[in-house]
Amino acid sequence: MAKIVCVTSCITGIAHTYMAAEALEQAGKKLGHDVKVETQGSAGSNPFKQAEIDSADAVIFAVDLQVKDRDRFNGKPFIEVPVAKAMHGAQALINQLLESMENGTAKKVGEGSSAAPAAEKKTEKAAKPA
Repeated sequence: MAKIVCVTSCITGIAHTYMAAEALEQAGKKLGHDVKVETQGSAGSNPFKQAEIDSADAVIFAVDLQVKDRDRFNGKPFIEVPVAKAMHGAQALINQLLESMENGTAKKVGEGSSAAPAAEKKTEKAAKPA
């Protein structure tokens, strides 16, 4: 059983955000995985506690907008798709993510970009020569 955390958001942040969240949770249950969803929208968000993110095996970003505080997920294997894809193909999405983790092709949040965990960023600034 995998533990997967997800973030959903759509342009208006209302219906599709929650429809995708429900689809992911139900697909996770059906496939026997622990899937939890953080919705980000016009009604606000319900951010995960960092411990919940840290204990997760992977992340699904089903979003039409930029993920708020994305660096909280740095280092986690992830997949990112438009919110509609999660609404209409949540099981396939979960399977695709797990397969990419198994065969070593999963991208990791913050990989190949300037995004580094907050602790690393502070160290880099402090290490600059005077």
